[in-house]
Amino acid sequence: PPYSDLTLESWGCRYVMPEAALSLLTRDGRAMTFYRDIKRTAQSIARFSVNDAERYVGLMEDWYTVVNEALIPATYSLPLRMLDMVVSYEKSELGRVVNEMAEETFLETLDAAGFENELVNTALLFMGTMYGIDPEDGLGFLLPLYANRVLHSSVILSGSHQLAASLSRFANKAGARLERAAEVTKILTDGTKAVGVRLASGEEIFGKKIITTTDPEMTFLDLVGEDVCNAASPTLISQTKAWEWESVSLFNVHYALSERPRYTAAGFDADVDRSLIKVMGLESVDELLKHIKTTKSGGFNPLAGSATTFTDYDPMQAPVDVEPGSAVACFETIAPYENSAGDWDDLQEGYARQVREMWSQYAPNLASATVVRHYVNHPKAIEAKLPNMKRGSIKHGAYLPTQMLSNRPNPDCSSYRTPIENLYVAGASVWPGGMVLLGGGYNAAGVVADDLGLERWWSEPGYVVEARKKGLVG
Repeated sequence: PPYSDLTLESWGCRYVMPEAALSLLTRDGRAMTFYRDIKRTAQSIARFSVNDAERYVGLMEDWYTVVNEALIPATYSLPLRMLDMVVSYEKSELGRVVNEMAEETFLETLDAAGFENELVNTALLFMGTMYGIDPEDGLGFLLPLYANRVLHSSVILSGSHQLAASLSRFANKAGARLERAAEVTKILTDGTKAVGVRLASGEEIFGKKIITTTDPEMTFLDLVGEDVCNAASPTLISQTKAWEWESVSLFNVHYALSERPRYTAAGFDADVDRSLIKVMGLESVDELLKHIKTTKSGGFNPLAGSATTFTDYDPMQAPVDVEPGSAVACFETIAPYENSAGDWDDLQEGYARQVREMWSQYAPNLASATVVRHYVNHPKAIEAKLPNMKRGSIKHGAYLPTQMLSNRPNPDCSSYRTPIENLYVAGASVWPGGMVLLGGGYNAAGVVADDLGLERWWSEPGYVVEARKKGLVG
């Protein structure tokens, strides 16, 4: 909703959504490609299993119903309390399906689908776990949600910074004053009421409402302080200290190359060259589970993950200092914050070489392509660049049953209001979580507008209205 409400396209934020979303590549030069279109995906699956192709159509039609009628509407509305959600969802057939999934792990949800082919199972499980969700932590309803997100993945023309730039342009036009690179060191309070912020420069800025997208620890322990929090709520600090970060983070290598990767598997399936995400080094559920288990225990495997060539969809991102036809591509995979092999900074270049060697097995021309420049990003570098992402936590905290819906970030703050009067929370550590959904900010904006007695100038999406009638959102 924010994308249309804030007219971000007119301010320069334009998305490209490839029809071919993901290709799982095999070591013997084949590939299975997944599209936005269910039946096109089934045609690709049918080359490996006719039975699974039929199963996929039925499963995805069911999953898309769950996602479009329940989960996406819930993303852009206030979270229901866990018990209230269960009771309300039991009143409809669709709600009961979601309740059942909520009790399952990803593995159980996938097993219920009954696929025979390992590549189908591996691809779907990868879609659910590629950004660090543990497949054995429960919350099975997130598997269809994440599969839907991957199958509708987009690239922002001219780079993802255009989203932030477009938000800034809209805000400027609306009269906002933006302070860039201004570090906030304290949320100022008067008793248990938030009244402003103090910057590292010493400047103090005051306002009626204070909204922060920082994680719970930074918000309440660092910026507000325990004394104020304890005076406002007997449970806020204990809830904050119980916050759990993700068990894994991300590692990626960005390359500026003299030529785009050309994949052997394109000879088997021409759409490999057009798919957004290429999965490599994972051909079975067991391989994927081993990859996740190794990472959670502190090991790191740079030989399994996914790659995207951004210049296939946005040639303007190509490096200007090489010949036409050059490319910008990225490989990424899950990684541990603490690497059992040693210091990330010492190891990163060796990993980059291993990535390129592995990648070249699937795209042989990379072995001789010129690397104009490259950039390595590892969990500790993520934390250093973005302190909100403690331990390289890309979603500001693990997705667990105890940290989702009305438990995100905690029961005291799940309405986006906090026990500190006039202080509100948004960002990835509130419902609906991370992944650049703009959901936390969207929902918080509505709450703040209501508390200020302002009439909302935006309209609630029709699919949220319909879901509310069915008891699927608050």
